[in-house]
Amino acid sequence: MKNILFLLLLSLSAFAQTAESYRLKAKTHFENGRYKEAVPLLTLALKLKPKDEKALRNRAMCYERLEKFDLALKDNLELVKVDKSASTLGSIGYDYLWLEKYEESRKFLNEAIALSPTDVIIRYNKALTYQYEQNYTLAVEAYDEALKVAPNHTPSLVSKTRCLLKSKLYDKASAIIDTFFIQKKFDVEMLLFRGDIKKHNGAIEAALHDYNRAIAINPEDLLLLDRTAKCLNELGLFDEEIEIRKRGIDIQFKMGDQNEAKALSYATLAIAQEAAGYFEEAEINYSESIKLDATGGEGRIYFLRCILKAKMKDFEGACKDLAKTKELNPDDAAEYDQYFEEDEEFEEFVKYCMPNP
Repeated sequence: MKNILFLLLLSLSAFAQTAESYRLKAKTHFENGRYKEAVPLLTLALKLKPKDEKALRNRAMCYERLEKFDLALKDNLELVKVDKSASTLGSIGYDYLWLEKYEESRKFLNEAIALSPTDVIIRYNKALTYQYEQNYTLAVEAYDEALKVAPNHTPSLVSKTRCLLKSKLYDKASAIIDTFFIQKKFDVEMLLFRGDIKKHNGAIEAALHDYNRAIAINPEDLLLLDRTAKCLNELGLFDEEIEIRKRGIDIQFKMGDQNEAKALSYATLAIAQEAAGYFEEAEINYSESIKLDATGGEGRIYFLRCILKAKMKDFEGACKDLAKTKELNPDDAAEYDQYFEEDEEFEEFVKYCMPNP
């Protein structure tokens, strides 16, 4: 009997050590950013020791890094049964945030704040729930609460500024941005925001300067490239705009963006080329846009190519594109005809494509 008990205790000890070894191997993967490799090891550890709090917490963290928030939430909800700490409650709130369940998120984040009122990250995540609901007033209030705890918390300052801009409170946003740069914090997003405010105030060249400074820091940011291209367009610098548009398309292919996004980029490139007088290149890129999105942006790209072809005296091609535009968007058919009928430049095209009955 003693031998049996001894063997049983020995096997249980080995059982626990095996679970621990899996967890330690997973830790090495986690620390090196190999979250996908860590998950199966933690799963094995949990099969051997189902109530291993560390394994549950670590697997949840791996799922969060892998943006599998539904699986992370499942682990964290299991973990909270044995660990009702602010950390666990905050993680549940974080998972619900990314699952776009904002009320549930705030419920757990509020519980976490009650346990750990000085944790700025938990307060920041609560503010995000309001921001993502587009309730910018409550978001700003929540960011202010976070900033009371940590006045220099950059994510809260940046996000609060974004909410102020969304609310068109430009003066308040500018005050935060100015403070940032006085402290010599050259944050890319703050440069973007300052550029946006300058552009809103009509200072296009000054805005362009800020966007270019931001691009120097983050050269593959598509939003920055688009803002820069729009400024160049307003300044009539179409050749420079064309180069920026081409650069953006190269990055989109590198990043594997969806065809709809690339189609729009080809269309904006074509618009810039048309403005610069490069009609043949513009026609090619309108066509590239349509190849990626057969609807032509619900007919809009077909209409733009129609206008271009009419300018190039390709009346047959323009007429076909006009017919396709009307097919895709029949409710606005009369407006498309009116566009040409009211402009003397297209008199020949109107006679060719829209003869009087």
